[in-house]
Amino acid sequence: MYTKDEIIENVIKIRKEIGHEYVKPEIREIYYNDDTDELTIITPDRPEKSIIIGKGGWVVGKLREKLQINSIHVVSYTDIILKEYQLQLAKNNIEKLIKNKQIPTSYIPVFENIYELLKLKHSHAYDNNIIINYIKKNINRTPYENADVTVALSGGVDSSFSLLLAKALGFNVHAFSVDPGTIILPKQFHYNIDNLIKKTEIQHEYLEVDMKQIIDDALSGKIHPCGRCSSFIEKTIHKKTANMNIPIMIYGDLLSTGSQAITFNDNIMRINLPALMRMEKNEIKNIVVDYDVKKIKGYGCPLVVQVHHKYPQYKSFSIQRVLRETRAGILEPGEALDLINTI
Repeated sequence: MYTKDEIIENVIKIRKEIGHEYVKPEIREIYYNDDTDELTIITPDRPEKSIIIGKGGWVVGKLREKLQINSIHVVSYTDIILKEYQLQLAKNNIEKLIKNKQIPTSYIPVFENIYELLKLKHSHAYDNNIIINYIKKNINRTPYENADVTVALSGGVDSSFSLLLAKALGFNVHAFSVDPGTIILPKQFHYNIDNLIKKTEIQHEYLEVDMKQIIDDALSGKIHPCGRCSSFIEKTIHKKTANMNIPIMIYGDLLSTGSQAITFNDNIMRINLPALMRMEKNEIKNIVVDYDVKKIKGYGCPLVVQVHHKYPQYKSFSIQRVLRETRAGILEPGEALDLINTI
């Protein structure tokens, strides 16, 4: 395999060939995964990462062609440090919950699986294949007895990932999709939901609800709908979970990392599974694609699109939501820019 010096030499040559200025990048470590034919390049900081990626990803693209490998993943060590810290916080929280007997006995085996997976990802925080491999290996696992959870399934990639990982961990998953109509849950989301349920054979139900007041308030310019809509959906799933006497519900939230990835409301535990595992958007997309879950182009549902068109002042609220994920390292700046351009 190539050495660090050989990769640096190739990057310098490629940058010269495509007209980029001369800069010599630094590389801290390199890892090659023979199973996936993927090279991971770890740089000391984000500036070196940018040098290797190049404008529009041209440099790393040419590098992949020159090295003749399947893919190259470039990550900065400063980002790895943050990810390791957040994963350690999540591990500590799981330990505390078990120690304080806040986990029902029948769920202990699943939480032990969660802890072991967190441990593995913490020790290989640079490796974006850890969770992919775990799901592939365990997706057909028989659920543990009396380990029921509800999963809020919207048809987006984050909630779809949550369903897959919950199943692989050994939860007995009951999936629910809140359906206020196509202005909020359009056909492409239904398509993703139906494909995922068919592939996984998980119990699923659409919950038809009336969100007319929220929709009318949004279309009349009184509110940006995302906050009210999210709150309404959470209350609906929470009520369904309580009525079924299930103590845990799972969401696809990416932002509430560390100890805030698991919270309690009226004795029901909410697990934000992507946040708990400190997932990034690219990792999640690479996982769900095998289950016929397609990325929905652009930002937001049809209601949000209409609000942006009628009331441009609300675009800043949506942009801020994108920037929050970018600041947290969940979205790469290029991905964020693509999203912002659709708002």
